[in-house]
Amino acid sequence: MVIIQLAGGLGNQMFQYALYLQFQNLHKDVRIDDVAGFVEDEKRDPALSAFGITYAKADPKEIEQMLDASLLFWHRVRRKLLGRKRKSYFEADKRFKPEIFTWDDIYLEGYWQSEKYFAGAADQVRAAFNVDRLLASYTKDTAKNREETAERLSLQVQDYLCQIRKSRSVSLHVRRGDYLTPENQALFGGICTESYYKEAMRRMRERYPGCRFFLFTNDKEWAKVKFAGDGTGREADGQGASALAGDVTVVNLPDGSDHAEFALMCQCQHHILANSSFSWWASYLNPNPAKTILAPAKWLNGWDCQDFYRDDMQKITV
Repeated sequence: MVIIQLAGGLGNQMFQYALYLQFQNLHKDVRIDDVAGFVEDEKRDPALSAFGITYAKADPKEIEQMLDASLLFWHRVRRKLLGRKRKSYFEADKRFKPEIFTWDDIYLEGYWQSEKYFAGAADQVRAAFNVDRLLASYTKDTAKNREETAERLSLQVQDYLCQIRKSRSVSLHVRRGDYLTPENQALFGGICTESYYKEAMRRMRERYPGCRFFLFTNDKEWAKVKFAGDGTGREADGQGASALAGDVTVVNLPDGSDHAEFALMCQCQHHILANSSFSWWASYLNPNPAKTILAPAKWLNGWDCQDFYRDDMQKITV
């Protein structure tokens, strides 16, 4: 049996589930632990159910045996005397490790952020992350959307979707928020700089004259100031959709609308990525055969991340 720990935000969970599908494709007995990875992460929860995804869950007893975590007295004494006998592997670096597919009786912890981990199950992965079905949950007049809050969100999503589909749309992902903490700055900082975004936008404007940027970010007020020039915006409609002067629209959905923002990002024709699995997946799931995807030439500080990059991604160094 193989147990994969679910952890992190939406994009990372998608990588973990894609790995799960690859193991299934290899006819392995594979389960998911969707509890342990969130015990000490109060800001995140299992997030895949919005896609209609289900999976075989690991039984607590199976996890306990795999991690040698029994609280029975004699097991605690044995661990004290002989040490813990864990059958687990923590992803030690960011390079593709094909040998994990030869292992059995193992508990896997990590993010597995590479297309190579699900190359043999790519069709199943795309079918599982059905963005059209996800988007339909926001754009159809369902019972859920007849509730006041959900209906307001649905109207906003439909308005943005209309704007995206009628323009030469480019998603622009700017990750701030938790990326600004000291520990995350050491890992993510100094990569997706203003210079990076300016160069990426210059290239998109040159390649696609008249294109429109739809800016997705967890720091909307900052984005309005930085990308609107003078920081002033106007309300495009009564639903809170902020349109900025020029060719940039900050997608302004309520907090907690990650799935809706992800679905909209996938609908854009082209993409400027942050060093984030969120926009990595949005660009991957975009079916446009002529899409242009621009990404920072470095993904993380201090790590070899060459396996993150796909053949359809163009690197920008500034």
